[in-house]
Amino acid sequence: MKPLALLLLVAACTPAKTRRAPDPQALRGVKLGVPPPADARPTPGIGCGQVSQDFPLRAHKALIATFSDSGAETTNSDRAPWVLTVALREATLGEENTHGRRTDRAPANPVVQPMSDAPPLDQPQASLFNSGNGNAVVVLDATLARAGRLVWTGTVTGHAQSAPCVQATDKVREALLDATDELRDRVLPLMRRSP
Repeated sequence: MKPLALLLLVAACTPAKTRRAPDPQALRGVKLGVPPPADARPTPGIGCGQVSQDFPLRAHKALIATFSDSGAETTNSDRAPWVLTVALREATLGEENTHGRRTDRAPANPVVQPMSDAPPLDQPQASLFNSGNGNAVVVLDATLARAGRLVWTGTVTGHAQSAPCVQATDKVREALLDATDELRDRVLPLMRRSP
């Protein structure tokens, strides 16, 4: 029975999606400020009993990397000619896995009080089959400004697929990279067009 369980676990792992490579000359000469993102998540839980309080820091590093890889001179400043302000709205692996349980590992500084194991009766119940358990989602709200004037505002969503609660942290990070790539692809044409 153990070999069958191991085989099922290996088959359940989904390889990471190939990232879209940026053009390293796309934003050459552009000075872009990317202040650290605000954490607008209702809880630091990412699902499956995992907590990630440093996720905004990871998002900031990913944003700096993706725009630097596109050729921009990227800083942490909010006083650059171009400024991209981001808020992290959601980072989860299956919405049904984000609720706290008594068995969840608690962070050093708990932000939310643990909830009962029983979900509310009026809430749809999750199933391990045919549910969103394996859909990692990261949602970023962003605004782009040039010389203090708002140029663009929008929301981007990154996705990653996995078996339920397999590689939860890695899959949420993969969804973060997908969201930062999507954000870069949306604002890059706006920054290129401006003189």
